[in-house]
Amino acid sequence: MLTSADQRYLTEGFIVTEGGRYRGLGTGEQLVRAVTEARIEAARHANPLTFLPGNIPISDHIDRLLDGGCEFVACYADLNHFKPFNDQYGYWRGDEMIRLVAEILTAHCDPRRDFVGHVGGDDFIAVFQSPDWQSQCEGIVETFNVRARSLFDAQALAAGGLVAEDRHGTMRFHPCTTLCIGAVPVAPGRFRRSDGVANAAAIAKRHAKHEGTGLHILDAEAAAAV
Repeated sequence: MLTSADQRYLTEGFIVTEGGRYRGLGTGEQLVRAVTEARIEAARHANPLTFLPGNIPISDHIDRLLDGGCEFVACYADLNHFKPFNDQYGYWRGDEMIRLVAEILTAHCDPRRDFVGHVGGDDFIAVFQSPDWQSQCEGIVETFNVRARSLFDAQALAAGGLVAEDRHGTMRFHPCTTLCIGAVPVAPGRFRRSDGVANAAAIAKRHAKHEGTGLHILDAEAAAAV
């Protein structure tokens, strides 16, 4: 409204309310300044590859939910067998695969309720407040696993993977890259700070990678032990 051709809006300021009660007055100039500062701050901490929020905004968002006593689900998304793919095809196609993860995560999340962040590399955090979060996660994994195949050449697709060095320098066969998600349902009072949530989500992600199921949900008892 502020940037529209019609300058009648907010020229005399606006009234701020909360819960139907008067809280104060604001001006258009203050609003523009606040939005600009918020965008600059977001850009400072955004991942340069995906432009998604990085570690600091992720932690701040989770801390706000914890402080507000909100229920949510923290999900840690990671790629299986990404290193051999990156080594085989180069960083350019590796970046393309990482951007694909970001695109699919964002498309399956409700921007009014959910939050997507990029920790770095092939590690992502999604914080769900949508009630259908589990089906969303399953859809994310399924969609990525299908679309990622287009990034492999015909020979690798026919073989079901490729031969490349592992992390120990040994040549071996690696299946095509897939996505896994570890999920931690967070009830009010279960965690005090965002680092505890992040640790639990990382544990859930490790289970998902080892089990090869695509999605692992860390139960309340296991989460409480973190």
